[in-house]
Amino acid sequence: MLKSTLRSAAAFAAALATVATGAALATTPAHATATVTTAASTTSTTSTTQAAVSDTLLPGQKLLAGQYIRSKSGVFGLAMTRYGTLGLTQRGVKGLLWQATFRPGVVAVMGSGGSLTIIYGRTQIASIGANSPGAKLVLQNTGNLEILNTRGKAVWNRHMVINTMTQGWQLVPTTALGGNTVLYSTNRVYTLVMRPDGDLVLLQNGKTVLWRTGTAGHPGSIALMQSDGWFFTRDTNGYMVWEFATRRAGAVVQLLDTGRLQLVHGRTVVKVLH
Repeated sequence: MLKSTLRSAAAFAAALATVATGAALATTPAHATATVTTAASTTSTTSTTQAAVSDTLLPGQKLLAGQYIRSKSGVFGLAMTRYGTLGLTQRGVKGLLWQATFRPGVVAVMGSGGSLTIIYGRTQIASIGANSPGAKLVLQNTGNLEILNTRGKAVWNRHMVINTMTQGWQLVPTTALGGNTVLYSTNRVYTLVMRPDGDLVLLQNGKTVLWRTGTAGHPGSIALMQSDGWFFTRDTNGYMVWEFATRRAGAVVQLLDTGRLQLVHGRTVVKVLH
C-alpha cells in the first residue's frame, strides 16, 4: 500500500510536469489555443496566444488519465494519473495534499446532479459530493477543492467524505499532510474522525463519542478502505494498527443518518460497526 501511494505521488508529479504538452483542461479565451474535453465532445480553437489552464470542472467535463486542472494562482493542481489516483499537489511541497485512489483507467466526471463521479468503463464506482444539480468543481487559490452550487455556495470540500467511504478513500488526522478528512452522514449529525493520537472515533454532533477503535498511541495514523474489502488504520511507518477484513472486494463503509456505521457489499450489510 505504501509503495502504491509513493508510486501515485511520483506519477502525479510527472503529470503536472506536462503543462506544456496539452494535458491540461483549459479555458478558451479569445485568441487562444486550447483543447476543451467534455462528456459529449472535444473541440479546439486556434490562434497565437496560449490558453489559461482551467481551475474548474463544469457539469459534463471530465479528467482522463494525465489531465489536470490548476488554481488560478498556479500553485495548486488536481490531476488524474494513469494509476487511477486523483491527487492534489502544491507547488514546492512534496507529497499529495489530498488523494483518492481507485484503479487504472478510471475517469473523473463532473455530473449534472452535482457530484464528481468516478467511472470505470461504463460503471460508476464512486461519487464525490452531494445532490446539487448544476454544481461545479473548483480548485481555489487557497488549495481548497470545492463543489459549488449554482449560488456559489460550497456543498462539499476536500475535507469531507459524505455517507459512503468507497475504495481508495482515506480519513486523515489534522497532523498529517493536507489536514483532516472526515466521513459525514448526509444530515451532518454524525462524523467518523481519525484523531491525531491514532484513535478512529464515531461522533454525534462533533462531541459525543459513540464508537471507537481504541487505538490511541499511534499518532499520525490514517484510516483506509481498500478495494479488496479491507478497512483498516495504518501508522506512519506503514504498519496496520486496526483492521476489519470483509474479504469481499468492493465493500464500502457507510455512515447513515441514524448514526449507524456499517460495512456493505452491494446490498448486503457485512457488519455493523456501531
